[in-house]
Amino acid sequence: MRIINTTSVFPKCHDSFDALERLAMAGYDGIDMAFDYCVQDKSFPFMTDKYEGWAYRLREKAEELGVVYTHSHASFDASVRGELVERTLRCASILGAKYLVVHPCCHMGTRAITDEEEYIRHNADMITPLLSVAEKHGMVLLTENLLNGASSRVQVVSRLVEEVDSPWFSWCYDVGHAHSEGDSLENFRAVSVAPLSLHVHDNDGTYDEHLIPGYGTLDFGELLRSLKAVGYKGDFVLEAHEQCKEAPDIERDGILRDLLDRSRKMVEYYNSI
Repeated sequence: MRIINTTSVFPKCHDSFDALERLAMAGYDGIDMAFDYCVQDKSFPFMTDKYEGWAYRLREKAEELGVVYTHSHASFDASVRGELVERTLRCASILGAKYLVVHPCCHMGTRAITDEEEYIRHNADMITPLLSVAEKHGMVLLTENLLNGASSRVQVVSRLVEEVDSPWFSWCYDVGHAHSEGDSLENFRAVSVAPLSLHVHDNDGTYDEHLIPGYGTLDFGELLRSLKAVGYKGDFVLEAHEQCKEAPDIERDGILRDLLDRSRKMVEYYNSI
């Protein structure tokens, strides 16, 4: 199981080459490109007409450093169409990432979708038109469990994957979201489709804090046993970005090394059970 970290451990629109080099030097096996952290500044390379060259240079630098881009996170949800979708999938493909997490549609207007069947129908309708674009770029789109209504229930999310029934669509289990929403590991062990990816982070069980594992109340031993029980075969993808992102820059490399050390112990435990 490879240990992957997200570029969102750095502030929004942080220099992508600096993030790449520092994650590689810390010792991570791969990188999750947070495209949602690339859109706030219109002069950021991803948002200009030079975006393809930027992505090719990042991939070349990653190869030089001996690290790979494996995952990515979209800056749009499943309802969005148009150029931003194409741009994101194109960049992720150039980088070499296999997966792109796309948030589901959780609302109808201002109303949260709480009914499970409505949620599945609506999101199946929203994600299906994106699948041909994903296939063109060789990318697998991943929905994830979020924080309100039916989107917070992992069994509903796995049923959505069954409904869409495409090799270009699956789901990412966000362990911190599930913990903060009280969606139990017992519910996770009953999912009908195992996730293809994870978002690993911690919190106090009431608020989505994106903390380093061990700084909250999530039982990571039980989590790892649950992942083994459902046959999880993907990577250990961290989204524990808040402490690192908010720290003074001089402290970030030490935080990244600590996070990697903690992750290695968890992966070693996972491999032993």
